[in-house]
Amino acid sequence: MGSIRKALAATASLAFLALGIAVTPAAAAPTEPRCGADGRLPRPQDDRFYVQCVNGVAIVLPCPAGQVFAAVPQVCDLPERVRPAVATEITAGPARLNGLLLGVKGLHSTLRMNGAPAGLDGVPVVFTTVGGKLLCTAVTDQFGAAGCDAPARLTIPLDEILRGYRATFQGIGGIYTASSAAGTVSLL
Repeated sequence: MGSIRKALAATASLAFLALGIAVTPAAAAPTEPRCGADGRLPRPQDDRFYVQCVNGVAIVLPCPAGQVFAAVPQVCDLPERVRPAVATEITAGPARLNGLLLGVKGLHSTLRMNGAPAGLDGVPVVFTTVGGKLLCTAVTDQFGAAGCDAPARLTIPLDEILRGYRATFQGIGGIYTASSAAGTVSLL
């Protein structure tokens, strides 16, 4: 019976790998929960995913779009039924205007869950002037950092650009709250 379970787990692992889903032995994945008995475990770093334990192998699986994992009863559900949305905080650093023909360089921000040291990964941040005109959009990296340069030949008035910019995360309905921060723009 044990060899059949191992064969099934190996077959499932290969199927998940073919689909591009991460399969990690529990012993080699210190950031994932350790698998003991077969079942589902929460993934602490992002509850849009859960860990399926099969014969000691941790398989990270996504919840359906718009859902999060509920540890009890071990299913994906609507966020508002599982927990309140997690508050986020964003910071914005200084940027430089390299002349109206060359654009704004170094727009950047860092997005985190409130009070958490880790950044929020893979979400869009929109950079606009304080008056709301779009400068550029970027996606956060694994540290929560996002940055971009506004395109050359801006048609935005100089005085509006020099008033600064805003970095805005729109939030993810029911999962993460929206947040925004102001940054400065100086002449190069």
